[in-house]
Amino acid sequence: MRLWLLDADVIIKFLEIDVFDKLAGLHELHVASSVICEVKYYHRNGKKISVDFRKQYIDAGLVIESTASVDEIQDILKLLPSLKREAIHAGEIESLAILVGEESLTLCTFDAAAIRTLPFLSVTERAISAERLLSASGLTLSSGHKLDVRLSETYFKNNIDIGKKDFIYSIEKK
Repeated sequence: MRLWLLDADVIIKFLEIDVFDKLAGLHELHVASSVICEVKYYHRNGKKISVDFRKQYIDAGLVIESTASVDEIQDILKLLPSLKREAIHAGEIESLAILVGEESLTLCTFDAAAIRTLPFLSVTERAISAERLLSASGLTLSSGHKLDVRLSETYFKNNIDIGKKDFIYSIEKK
């Protein structure tokens, strides 16, 4: 699977629960340039672990870096109502711009605001919850880790449903 990791939060969480390297071995992982510098450390077993994401994953060829053009970012911003634009960060906007342009990518995130933008961009069907990704990849959590509710399929679907309703309401207002 060509997997698009939307933001630093999902990367950090996958590092924390000790599945990121396994995902990198199973899938072609992609991240936006603006996200790479945000991944500086993660916590595991009560310890703060530093990570040089560029060196360990990008330079090593385990993760592919992509950059959106200013025009691609502006196109995405035009599709989103102002409240949606204000709810997501610059790195997420760049990531969404790349996702829209690269139709073979499958998105994984647990950021509620970003998930809720997917119906506005017509990419809902190309998104997957972390729980479903882990299951489809044959991965289970290491001993001592339990699934964060934000990674669950239920959380993901609930936010997709909210995004779909927001999209419908935005059309009715036009």
